[in-house]
Amino acid sequence: MGLIANVTWFTPTWDLFIILSLVVAVFLLGLTLGRNKIIIFLISIYIAIVVITFFPFGSIFDNTNTNKGFIYQIISFLGVVILFYILLVNSVLKRAFRKTGDRSIFQIAFFSLFCIGLILSVVLSFLPKDWTRAFNPLTQKLFITEISRFLWALIPVLGMAMTRKRKKSTLSY
Repeated sequence: MGLIANVTWFTPTWDLFIILSLVVAVFLLGLTLGRNKIIIFLISIYIAIVVITFFPFGSIFDNTNTNKGFIYQIISFLGVVILFYILLVNSVLKRAFRKTGDRSIFQIAFFSLFCIGLILSVVLSFLPKDWTRAFNPLTQKLFITEISRFLWALIPVLGMAMTRKRKKSTLSY
């Protein structure tokens, strides 16, 4: 409870910007994509994490002249996410999801939250440690710690695994 007390709602900070952006992004993502495309977007995020993690030319990101290598990592990560989303949205994967229509607004909201939270966690992990120490403790606990990054990676997978098809209801008189 003390973490929420540390958030200054009336003085704009990066932390407040991150929290408000998260809320707006979840709302917009859910409205524009729908559940099936959000799941495809989530899968493309996981693929991008693997691609960026195992990228064999990591020294490109270590630009010692400007010390801004993290910017290249962030741009590359977001670019790979978008690239794989474009590739997957018209693939067999979309056809597999086509059979199941959009579910409840709660599923859409949760999957949107998972997407945005996972992206924020990954992007904030690229920032230099001295930058992340400047964030509010609430933001650090939610997105920057190793445990939170692990949970942001695990919870969407569990959410997808727990999503079940609705049984068609039969009316009996």
